[in-house]
Amino acid sequence: MKKVIFSLVATAALSSVAFAGKNVAPAPVAPLPVPQKPVPTAPAATELPPLGLYIGGGLTYAHSKCSCDSSVQFSDGTSGTKNKADTYGVNLEAGYSFNQYLAIEAKYLYTPWGDEDKTLKHYGIYLKPTASINDNWDAYALLGYGKTECETINDSKKGFAWGLGTEYTINKKKDGAKNGLGIYAEYLRPIKKSGSQNITVDTVSGGIAYHF
Repeated sequence: MKKVIFSLVATAALSSVAFAGKNVAPAPVAPLPVPQKPVPTAPAATELPPLGLYIGGGLTYAHSKCSCDSSVQFSDGTSGTKNKADTYGVNLEAGYSFNQYLAIEAKYLYTPWGDEDKTLKHYGIYLKPTASINDNWDAYALLGYGKTECETINDSKKGFAWGLGTEYTINKKKDGAKNGLGIYAEYLRPIKKSGSQNITVDTVSGGIAYHF
């Protein structure tokens, strides 16, 4: 009898263990990571530095005067004493900036309007030392040599020329170099001679420049 009871208890225990095992959920298995293919990216666009080249143009006022001896014949038929003229016209410029401190510039002035028969023309080449005021504003000097045709004296003269000016660029400078539009104003004395012909020409110009 005891053997029968022991057998029944053992059978019930084994059945209970087997039944409990059916309700145990299997441990979750983490999925293997799927390798991602790298997405190609476009190379970053490189910005070209300013070239240093520039061109410009605008309007010019010129005042020329001469105090000469009686042997000098003026374009209006008079001779000697004094003669002067106020004329208006245009100016053109083209240059190259070596760096933020120095440029070379070619300049042309032509003033056909104003006093009759007293047109002024000037061609010159200039060194242009520059001082920066801030990221947009510069002051500069002009030191060069040119030829001036002045009908006030019915003659042309060559010689030293100088001037002073300032320029404001719309865009801020990049590493000291200008880029884009600028507005300039300057004073230029293209010629001054002494002797039998005391000649002085003064000009005031303004205009717009573009820096490449």
